[in-house]
Amino acid sequence: MLDGNNIQVGAGRYAQCHGALKQIGQEVSFCGKTAYIVTDSTVWSKTGHIVKESMEKSGIRFTVDEFDGPSTQKSFEWIAKRLRDTGSEVVVGLGGGKVIDIAKGAGNLTDRKIITAPTSAATCAAYAVLYVTYGEDGSVACSQFLTHEISAVLVDLDFVADDCPARYLASGIADAMAKKPEFYFTMLNLGAEGMTATSEVATGIADYTYKNYIKKALQAIEDAKNRVDSALLDDVICMNIMLTGMVSDLSTGGKQLAIAHNFYDAVCCLHREARKNFLHGEIVGLAIPLQMAVNGSPQKETDEAKTLLAAMGIPTRIEQLGIDCTPETVRELIDYTHRKTIPEDKALYEKIKECMKVIM
Repeated sequence: MLDGNNIQVGAGRYAQCHGALKQIGQEVSFCGKTAYIVTDSTVWSKTGHIVKESMEKSGIRFTVDEFDGPSTQKSFEWIAKRLRDTGSEVVVGLGGGKVIDIAKGAGNLTDRKIITAPTSAATCAAYAVLYVTYGEDGSVACSQFLTHEISAVLVDLDFVADDCPARYLASGIADAMAKKPEFYFTMLNLGAEGMTATSEVATGIADYTYKNYIKKALQAIEDAKNRVDSALLDDVICMNIMLTGMVSDLSTGGKQLAIAHNFYDAVCCLHREARKNFLHGEIVGLAIPLQMAVNGSPQKETDEAKTLLAAMGIPTRIEQLGIDCTPETVRELIDYTHRKTIPEDKALYEKIKECMKVIM
């Protein structure tokens, strides 16, 4: 069924609570006695004292690099060399999705244990067993799966909920919402080939999170803005990171077709300035109505999604990204999105072209 591909469902352990980062030394000790931490200067200035105390308490020797490079193969290889040079047994990704992907990429190259500690709920990167590789031109080169699952994920609500702008939570919600219409599109196009047990379970989880976002997203964002420590906010953060990561992980052995994420790729490649100004989930979220329109979803559902996205502060029109919607610009976006999805399907090209009006 899976052609020999193994399924890795996320992480050996997942901890989400206030003060979770205080456990990091103990988590590392389960995997080894030496750690290499990839982070950035802003995150380290806020979390460094906690990490240092926890590592020392557990007798862990560690090296810290504040790394601001892109998530490219070159960066993976540089960090991998540092891992080998320092003799570290464990790599820790502490920060946002880019830092975490770099830690995962380097860990995969060196066969090191990986621990992630996200400081926002903007993506499922901390839990997902795949990482995104960008080209030197800023475009998405490929996604690669890890050869072994992540050892532990520590979601410290002191930072993810209480010290992170609500914009990042909203972006993570939008990114996660895309899973349901994207999986539906995959099922439509692959038919029986796509109906594996794991893909159906992934679809079920995506359906669950989507329905709950429709009901809870705005209140969760309001709670995040007001620093309200609510069970609802806790649930939404878990959905953004763990449950959406599990959706990605369960598709390890299958094929995913995704117009919304391929539209994001198009923006990354063709409009790098827009990519600098907007978060991953904000650009993916913009394309959710496009994905739903191509799927043939009822107009009421598409409008409901678009209304929620706008209320969360997610762009719903291409020009909101600072991109001029000239005929040539729109054609380039259509061409790229189609080429990354099913390039041989000419009818799909016309469908994407027809449905672009919902985000213009």
